[in-house]
Amino acid sequence: MDPHAGTGRVVLPTNVRPTHYDLTLTPDLVNFTFHGHVLINLDINKPSTAITLNSNQLDIISAKLTNLALKTESSQDATDITLEKANETATFTFAEELQPGSTAVLHIVFKGVLNESMNGFYRSSFKDDEGKTHYIATTQFEATDARKAFPCWDEPAIKATFDVTLRVPSDLVALSNMNVISEKEVGHSGKKGDVPSTQKGDIPSSQKGDVPSTQKGDVPSTQKGDVPSTQKGDVPSTQKGDVPSAQKGDVPSSQKGDVVGHGPLREVKFATTPVMSTYLVAFIVGKFEYIETVTKNLPTPITCRVYVLPGKTEEAKFALSVTPLALEYFTELFGVAYPLPKMDLITIPDFESGAMENWGLVTYRSIRLLFNEKTSDLSYKRHIAYTICHEIAHQWFGNLVTMDWWDYLWLNEGFATWVGNLAVSKFFPEWDNWSYFIADGFQMGLALDGLRSSHPIEVPCKHPHEIHQIFDAISYYKGASCIRMLSSYLGLEVFLKGIRRYMQKHAYKNTSTEDLWAALSEESGVDVGSFMNTWIKQVGYPVVDVEEDADASTLTFKQSRYLSSGDLSAAEDTARWTVPLGLEPVPNHGNSSPPMLTGDSTTVKLDKGGHYKVNADYNGFFRTAYPPAALARISESIKTKDPLFTSSDRVGLLADLGALSKSGHVKTSSLLGLLESFKDEDQYVVWVAIAERLNVISSVFYEQPADFQKALEKFQRALFSKAAAKLGWETKASDDYRSILLRKLLLTNAGCAGDEEVVEGAKKRFADYTSGNTEALNQNVQSAAFEIVVLHGDEADFEKVLKCWRDATATDQKLAAIGALTTVQNEALTQQLLKISVSDEVKAQDIIYFFGGLSRNPTSRHTLWEYIKTNWTMLTKRYDGSMALLGNVVKSGVGRFASEEMAKDAEDFFKDKNVADINRPIAQSLEVVRSNAKWVARDAEDVREWFISRGYLA
Repeated sequence: MDPHAGTGRVVLPTNVRPTHYDLTLTPDLVNFTFHGHVLINLDINKPSTAITLNSNQLDIISAKLTNLALKTESSQDATDITLEKANETATFTFAEELQPGSTAVLHIVFKGVLNESMNGFYRSSFKDDEGKTHYIATTQFEATDARKAFPCWDEPAIKATFDVTLRVPSDLVALSNMNVISEKEVGHSGKKGDVPSTQKGDIPSSQKGDVPSTQKGDVPSTQKGDVPSTQKGDVPSTQKGDVPSAQKGDVPSSQKGDVVGHGPLREVKFATTPVMSTYLVAFIVGKFEYIETVTKNLPTPITCRVYVLPGKTEEAKFALSVTPLALEYFTELFGVAYPLPKMDLITIPDFESGAMENWGLVTYRSIRLLFNEKTSDLSYKRHIAYTICHEIAHQWFGNLVTMDWWDYLWLNEGFATWVGNLAVSKFFPEWDNWSYFIADGFQMGLALDGLRSSHPIEVPCKHPHEIHQIFDAISYYKGASCIRMLSSYLGLEVFLKGIRRYMQKHAYKNTSTEDLWAALSEESGVDVGSFMNTWIKQVGYPVVDVEEDADASTLTFKQSRYLSSGDLSAAEDTARWTVPLGLEPVPNHGNSSPPMLTGDSTTVKLDKGGHYKVNADYNGFFRTAYPPAALARISESIKTKDPLFTSSDRVGLLADLGALSKSGHVKTSSLLGLLESFKDEDQYVVWVAIAERLNVISSVFYEQPADFQKALEKFQRALFSKAAAKLGWETKASDDYRSILLRKLLLTNAGCAGDEEVVEGAKKRFADYTSGNTEALNQNVQSAAFEIVVLHGDEADFEKVLKCWRDATATDQKLAAIGALTTVQNEALTQQLLKISVSDEVKAQDIIYFFGGLSRNPTSRHTLWEYIKTNWTMLTKRYDGSMALLGNVVKSGVGRFASEEMAKDAEDFFKDKNVADINRPIAQSLEVVRSNAKWVARDAEDVREWFISRGYLA
């Protein structure tokens, strides 16, 4: 049965299927081309004279077919080669028909360009200490770009084994998914465009006829699944595609040949891979150094290496320390051994996403892998640990067991996000990681899913061009949040037993959501599908309204769909969810099942009236709307530090009230009143949530009069200044992880709100720092001082921070400077930043840091949008092939306005543009703007009156 039947998916014919690829590639890092040949072992399923596979942006030189079923060799050249650009396929036609049940080898010779599009087989670059440019050939295949590197069946369910051979300059490192099994010198590289004679259609004699059995799709016995006995900010921290892609265009001729001439080549052969999907294949060539370790607690030790650019090995030590911990933990957790002999992590200078889970060779942005204990901001450490754990979790959940089609992307990303956070919480319990998840990823999932233009977790994808648009907060963060909810509902141990059952049953295979539900249901005895399908298959989530009787001892819960716009119609309010209410204290009614809301409403009797919370630790993916009397009691509980409300609860309460203010469920003054209760808060992650609520109000209400803005700043100082003064600028011997991060957060928010003492402290330390006293600002408050100085300083201060950015060698130091520079209040300096952002000074992938910062800055927001409109043609050309990045450019340009006028302006601009590949981010941005506009129209006067009543506004 064809699993794609009736789905409308653009997929390949099923007449033949590959079982093994023998791929040889020769990249040319002088002329930025590559040539290669691939021998593909095929099983013939139907009578065939034509073979169609995926190929995109490749020049196919020849194709030959050898029938292995005949006693005497029978080879035939393709009589026709047809390329179809729209569906990214190549069809080879042969004169003699292949018969079902037979096997054959398809031999293709091809060449291509090492592009700068950050996908396929592409080139990256870096400058050494002497300013000399070096080039790297590297890959990024997810979702459908393996076809840009070699002709293949580029669908996740068409798995095969791979032999990879790279012919590379002798002075460069060559890496692939597996370990190296042989190396030899093979002479010099040819002229530009030449294909070596052995690659012009002949099958080497050693490869004619039968292919060794271990290469016909079988997995070597040891690889068949046997288990040996054994911030501020709102950019998703790990979301794939949310970080920009690289600059296109030819490299100037003056840069060609800086690294590699036509010198001697080395042929590097790698071991045969396990059965795997094409999107997980990887190969990299360049100048790298590495540090290594070996797992200590696995029956078969795994070699772990972190590859970095020359001179960066010191910054790889933290990543190397986390890697074996993750491998050992996930081996135990999943009950299946890691099937490869090595685990390589590597930084790539030009990289679109945060990281990519290629089996055995995981690629990273440097900011997601490198950490310098002496100079790096501590806040990056948690992100690095999480990203490593997320990607290593994929080695099982995604690589070993793979989604059947991209509809089930969430199985990969949602689970890896959840279990990555689970691992970080185990390795670093002092970080309070789950509370940070509630403040960060959880809120991003809720925010996106609160839009009409959201999509279900499990979303149909028909064409490859649609796939990149679902690498978003729904697949990652709503997916992870629903997994977290389910694990809490079943109990963590039962849930993990079900995961082990799923892993062991489906190793080296492909699955759908229903396969996961089946394994969990078998283990738990619960019908998991009936519980979870309301969350997975329908868009949105509920807001649960709580009603109390006179003494708050009887509670009635009602659910309806939450929309941030607040204009839900009766026709739209038809979806219902199975909601675990998470009520605490749990009523003692002799019923072992915790209270659930499955229909429109349910009623629960408490043991003691008035003292309760809903959605304990925010395990459930919904908003809670408490009645005013309950909010008043909660406010007092916050002031008295009632232990019923954990840090996760306090974070979630603030976020819920912020969202409910935006939608009109409550007045924004209710949120402001609750915020006042947090003046004596002592937990860093709760302060993150406090800052975020104020930042959102400031951003959305940015067009209110000056007296309104001054009142908001005064309120911000009332919340932050006391705590900032207590911690001060200087580090203390008693500082721990959270207090170090809290210091930066408090100083930044107090200083940006105009706290004179903090501003003066920042200016003094900044002056000392830029005068040569690097001890004046330690790395953990540097970004705070930079931001305060630019915001409250003059052009000379801006230029000094700009120089700090230019002089910085570490990525995190550069990002701290960019974050500060984009708070500038001067139009001319804003224009200067925009010019810099698309110059050779900035990696094209990093434009989003400039655009994101300028978007968050109300003063520069409109200037940024005008720049994007004026330069749209340049931007679309520059990021052609990196649609996720272009979508983020749109979100930065449009998504923070708060008027119907600006929504209409953006709508009119995109009306006649070819934006099919970014229609989701455009629709989502416009909806956010219109929701913002309704919020301002509804509550601007309410906020003003509250400021007056509390003395913040005369």
